[in-house]
Amino acid sequence: MLIGLSILLISILISWYELPRLWKQGCKKTVWLYLILMLIGNVLATFKGMGKTLPNPGDGITFLMAPLSKLLLQVGLIK
Repeated sequence: MLIGLSILLISILISWYELPRLWKQGCKKTVWLYLILMLIGNVLATFKGMGKTLPNPGDGITFLMAPLSKLLLQVGLIK
């Protein structure tokens, strides 16, 4: 619990410094992207800090691309 709160506090401090400058420059899309990526990073870092196992991104990519590879092999576009 303490690890998750520490990560959240550090993220809030970083955002408190970065976001007003981006907002004043008119980079609203960048602010939203920053917040989304910060949220994903916080969740992953909290899980990792709590000792949870995180899935390997390569397994998900393999799961998604395997049917496409089979189709391209059958059509003859790849060997």
